[in-house]
Amino acid sequence: MSLLRKITLTIFFNALAFSASAADGLYGFTSANPYTYEEQILDIKVAPKTIVNYREAMRKNIIALAEFAKAENKDFELIAHEGEELLHKSLWEYHLDGYNEARKKGLNADDPVFLAHLKRTTPEKDYSPSSEAYGKSISGLAVNNRFCGKHELNEHIKKHNLKLISIDYCKTEAAFDEAAMNATGLNYLLYAFIKPETAFKKIRKQPIINENAQNIFKVAEAQNISLFIDDSLYKDKERFLQDIRESNYDIVVIDPFFHHTSPYSKEDVESLKFKKNGAKRLIFAKINVSEADPEDYYWQNDWEIEKTPWLARASFTDENAVITQYWDENWRQINGRYFKGIVDSGYDGAFLTGIENHTYFEKQTPLE
Repeated sequence: MSLLRKITLTIFFNALAFSASAADGLYGFTSANPYTYEEQILDIKVAPKTIVNYREAMRKNIIALAEFAKAENKDFELIAHEGEELLHKSLWEYHLDGYNEARKKGLNADDPVFLAHLKRTTPEKDYSPSSEAYGKSISGLAVNNRFCGKHELNEHIKKHNLKLISIDYCKTEAAFDEAAMNATGLNYLLYAFIKPETAFKKIRKQPIINENAQNIFKVAEAQNISLFIDDSLYKDKERFLQDIRESNYDIVVIDPFFHHTSPYSKEDVESLKFKKNGAKRLIFAKINVSEADPEDYYWQNDWEIEKTPWLARASFTDENAVITQYWDENWRQINGRYFKGIVDSGYDGAFLTGIENHTYFEKQTPLE
């Protein structure tokens, strides 16, 4: 946490002035760099001596961000996209405990077949202190296709008092209407679309589900949401901002800078915090917690996948971005600086993406 506090807002804004990347994709709705054949067959020649608990590392990063934000602004909230698997201790993690314990006892694990012989057991408990802390650090959980895709929620979600948000690709108007009805009945926030090519890009034509004139001070109070995270249809920043001001959404999620080059000022953000009907609303900034972009301000010319240890592989959802070893201190400092800029810029909260990338590293280390 001390590293995060040392970084000033001035550095954040000066650095962002040199950023120029296209809007990145959202997991589950875009596909840029799918798994390679080699990644799918995965041939481990030598079992690794140590294995990072990738879920635990992701939890700790998010908890640290939450603690920092709350210290600066007690009302700051986090919404996690596709972060439901972190709410409990997984079987993979229990197997990792067994693997590490075997290593400590000196059992021979040089043969990768060792990974396949871990005894499959049912844990006595399905949570850990960190998973509990993670659940308390977020106010909302966004999942993909809960209604139009019939996504079954992880049962552990019931143990946490979280506002649930569903992002749905509905292929027909009838499916859209049914999703809206079901979401309303279950008190979900719903962002649904029929045309993928316009998803996340328009706010004026997006129908508001459960429009209201209430003041919204917390995520739990919201009745609707807009993910307005792709500004590629706009040439003018003021026009983009004005379209938000003229809407009545309770929560609006945006990228924290226009065209990835021009950060929104604190005054810009404050001007968005009231709906057209005059009521208070929340403005959230999107931040990817596990991916770096070669066109962003912090990127160094000599960084390359396979040559820079903490750069892992090309992003699954963004053709330009790179999945990082997000537990590495280099990335934690970069992401912490970015996050501090969001907090200091006056946003009500952050919409966290890239959480699901822990599954990539787990698939490369098959303990289940």
